[in-house]
Amino acid sequence: MKSNTSDFYIVIIPIVILVCLAWTYLFVFSNEMDMGMSSMDMSSMSMNNDMNMESQDMDMNNEMDMDMSTMDMNNDMNIESLNKFSLFAMPMNGNWTVNDFIVMNLMWIIMMFAMMFPSSLMFLFLFYSMRRNMAIVKNPKSEIVLLSLMYFSIWTLFSITACYLQYIFHNYSVVNMMGAYTSNKAAAITLIGAGLFQFSSFKDACLEKCRNPLGFIMGTKINSKFDVLKIGLLHGLYCLGCCWALMLILFVNGVMNMLWVVILTIAVLSEKIIPFEKLTSRFFGLILVFWGSYLIFI
Repeated sequence: MKSNTSDFYIVIIPIVILVCLAWTYLFVFSNEMDMGMSSMDMSSMSMNNDMNMESQDMDMNNEMDMDMSTMDMNNDMNIESLNKFSLFAMPMNGNWTVNDFIVMNLMWIIMMFAMMFPSSLMFLFLFYSMRRNMAIVKNPKSEIVLLSLMYFSIWTLFSITACYLQYIFHNYSVVNMMGAYTSNKAAAITLIGAGLFQFSSFKDACLEKCRNPLGFIMGTKINSKFDVLKIGLLHGLYCLGCCWALMLILFVNGVMNMLWVVILTIAVLSEKIIPFEKLTSRFFGLILVFWGSYLIFI
C-alpha cells in the first residue's frame, strides 16, 4: 500500500486553494456591490435634498427645466452603466444587459464552486486513494481531474439555470437588486417547499450517496476513462439532487448576502459529515418550514 500522505497534498491542497480563491472573489464582489449600493443611496439623498431646496425658489417653468435635466442625467448614467463592464459589478439598474448576464453567470458559477466543493473533498480523496493503490491504474491524477471536471460541470449547468431564473425574476421585479425576493409570499413558498423537500425520500436517497462515497465508488465498475466520467456525472447529479432546493433559498435573503451564503455552505457541509444522517436534514427542514410559515402571517 502506498502512503496516503502524498494523496492528501495532491488532491486536497489544490482544491482548497481554488476554494479559497473563489471565496475571496465572492467577498470582493459583495464588497463592491455594497459600495455601489451606498453610492446610489448617497446620490439619491443628495439629489432629493437639492431638489427640495431649489423647489422653494422655482416657478413652474424652472421645475419643468429641472425635470428635463434630471431625465437627461439619468439617461446619461444609464448609458454609461450599460457600457461599463466589470467582473465585480452587480447589475444596479433596470433590465439586465448581456454584460450583466455574463458577470452574474460567472458569480453564480464561482459561488457554487465555493459552496459545494468543500463537501466533495472526501469523495475526491477516497477515489484518488483507491485508484492510486491499484496496479492496473496508470494515471490516477488524470482520473481525478476528469472526475472533478464532470462534477464541476454539473454545478456549472445549475449555476447557468439559476442565473437565468434570477434574470427573469429581476426583470419582472420578483427580486430586488440584491437578488432577494420583494414579496414575503414568494419567500415563504420557497422556504416551505425547500423545508418539505428535506423530508422526501428523493432527498434521503441522494444524501445517502453523498454521505457514503466509499460504497458508491466500490459499487461502480471502472474499466476506462469513460467510466470515470460516468462516476463524476452520477455523483454530481446525486449532489445536485441533494442540495438544489437549499441553493434556491439564496433568493430569500439575497443571492449576494455573504452571511447567508456562508450559513448555507455550513448547512450543506454539516448534512454530509455530521453523524446523525437524516436527523440533521430533518432539523433544517423544520426550521425552513417554520420560517416560511412565519413569513405568511407577518
